[in-house]
Order: sequence, then structure tokens, then C-alpha cells
Amino acid sequence: MSAGDGSGLLPDHVMSRLYAAVVSDILDDLGHRDHTLDPAIRALGHRDVIAGLANPFLVTDVDQIPAEPYTGEIAALDDIRPGDVVLVAAGGSARAACWGELFSTAARTRGARGTLVDGYCRDARSIAALGYPVWCRGTLPLDCKGRTAVTAWRQPAVVGGLRVRPGDLVVADADGAVVVPAELADETIHRALAKASKEHGLRDALEAGSTLRAAYDRFGVL
Repeated sequence: MSAGDGSGLLPDHVMSRLYAAVVSDILDDLGHRDHTLDPAIRALGHRDVIAGLANPFLVTDVDQIPAEPYTGEIAALDDIRPGDVVLVAAGGSARAACWGELFSTAARTRGARGTLVDGYCRDARSIAALGYPVWCRGTLPLDCKGRTAVTAWRQPAVVGGLRVRPGDLVVADADGAVVVPAELADETIHRALAKASKEHGLRDALEAGSTLRAAYDRFGVL
């Protein structure tokens, strides 16, 4: 169940109980209050929760088509490990789409949980049909060839204004994306699951007719 065991694979029954807001609340309680990506990076039609280990891709703008295009992209995609969440550190560039259907297909096949792009993607309909989770700033039809290039991967990077390290825990859903430092992952997961359980109890009490005051006094969460 641990995110710190090197696998990056949280069991489905654990992941289904996590969500970005409760993880964010726990990080606040732990005094780590800067932990979300720019809210302009939004889910591309996908509404489920994903959780996995950060694999940042560093992207830079380029001005020429290289003799061998996509070299960095191919190498980075082929190095994806099961349980990775790819974070494309493109600095919000609108020079080209840094992600698309074929990248999504490759990433999903390699076992990635999803991709968060600090920039733009394309092939939105195909990605939706594929069912691969993508977050981005918007869509753009421009190919990255000769416009942007992946120059490194599995390296620390700034994504959506937040510094992210390889192996940090990423939890993302329709509310946005939260990044948990690797050294806080186990405690955060444990406390987030406990708080989520209390929130469910409070909700049930409200639906049964309890006042919010009485429910809050009983469960101690909001």
C-alpha cells in the first residue's frame, strides 16, 4: 500500500478512497502548504482519480526541425515505468502541443497512470476514446516537431509553478493536481484515508437528518 516502497503502485482499493482535496488538507495539516499545480492545468474530460509517482519530462522550445525528430520524446516514453504519472514541464508554452494520442497510447501501454501537461495537448477526441487520463492548459493542433523538444526526463522540474521531484506522489482528479513530497507520502496517505472515512461518516449523518453542528462535533472534519 505504501507509495514509498519504490513501486509507485497504490492498490485500487486505496486509490479509490483518495482524492485531491483530502490529500491537500493533510498536507496543510503537516505544514506543507505549497503543493498544487496551477489550477489552469485542468482535466481533459477525465473525471476519475489517479495516483502515482512523478516522472517529470523537461521540455524546451526549439526553432529547427532536427535531422532525427522526436528523439527525446521517444526515449522518455520508452523509459516510463508502471505507476508513473508523467508531468510535462513545458513552462506553459503555447508554441506547440506537447502531448497527443500516440504519446498517450505509448504511456498507457508502459503502465503510466496519467499525464499532466504544463502546456497544451492535441487529439482530444482520440485521447477521450482511449480513456487515458490527461490534464493540460488547453488544446492546440500544432505538432511539437521543430517547435518543442523533450531534453530530459525523470529529473526535478517546475511544473505548473511547483517544483516536483521524481518519485514524489501525485494525486489528481477533477479538482486539480496535488504533489506530495516522497518523504511525506506514507504519512499523508495514512492520514488522508482516515480523514476520508470521517468525511463519509459526516455525510451519512447529514443525510440522516443531523445538523451540521452535531455532525461536526462528532466527526471533527469539514
